[in-house]
Amino acid sequence: MSDKLAGAQVANAEQTIQPVDYSADPFWGYVSKHKFAEFSLCTMERNPDTNEPYFSYDTSQPTIRAFLTDGDINFESQWQTPFENSNPELKMPMMMAALQTGQAVASGGVVGTAFGGLLGDTAAGLLTKAFKPIAEFAKSVEGKTNLNKVNTTQVFLSTASVHLNLSVFFIALKDARAEVENKLMHLQSWSLPAQLSQGTVLTDLVDQGVDGLFSGLIPPYITVTTHGKTYIPFILQSVSAPIVAPIDKEGNRLSLTVNLSLISRTAWDAQDVRNLYAVK
Repeated sequence: MSDKLAGAQVANAEQTIQPVDYSADPFWGYVSKHKFAEFSLCTMERNPDTNEPYFSYDTSQPTIRAFLTDGDINFESQWQTPFENSNPELKMPMMMAALQTGQAVASGGVVGTAFGGLLGDTAAGLLTKAFKPIAEFAKSVEGKTNLNKVNTTQVFLSTASVHLNLSVFFIALKDARAEVENKLMHLQSWSLPAQLSQGTVLTDLVDQGVDGLFSGLIPPYITVTTHGKTYIPFILQSVSAPIVAPIDKEGNRLSLTVNLSLISRTAWDAQDVRNLYAVK
């Protein structure tokens, strides 16, 4: 009964062709390739003439395909206004605030009256005469600011790596081990160092010499292809997948939504974006 229900369809629908390829990618070739995200390893090599790095696919490792259900890409550059820290309002905040709000004039009048009462009329006259230019200046700047386009000019600092956040979906039709578990295993392993030493730096130095200083191997570089665009080289930062999910009799998960976070190996420039869109 369950097999019949699985193949049931509405009367006016065209006959559905069920996938017959029960490999790790049963839908590949039956569903548009643009519905998939493809993950492969890539290796860095250097041009013997220029010593410039270039990346090529690592064909010794499998290509992992999954349905792409959600995703976004983030480009970010950092800018700063370094002149704002030289703004007098930050260095002398109370005085500048008193001048802009007119409080300086009111305070000056109170102080002049108080000292005049203590020192007598002659001293009060001299104090008032001396304070007059300051009071006039304080009145002239009330309601004004020294903020200008120069001390608010944004200065470029740096560009962050490109961030890819993807949600992919795995589902098993015939073999949950091959169609779900093994794919997830590869993605998880690609997010971690390929090798870490069991010893300390000191013991590695004794055993391996200078090579013992760098006895581990970093995580591999990843290439991601989806919607006709290839992102290369990227680093798989995190892989998040539920442990509890529908399972088969062997405990293999039957379907999974996996969240992936990737970053580009280096920051990009405008030409890298044009290369992504195949524009010179």
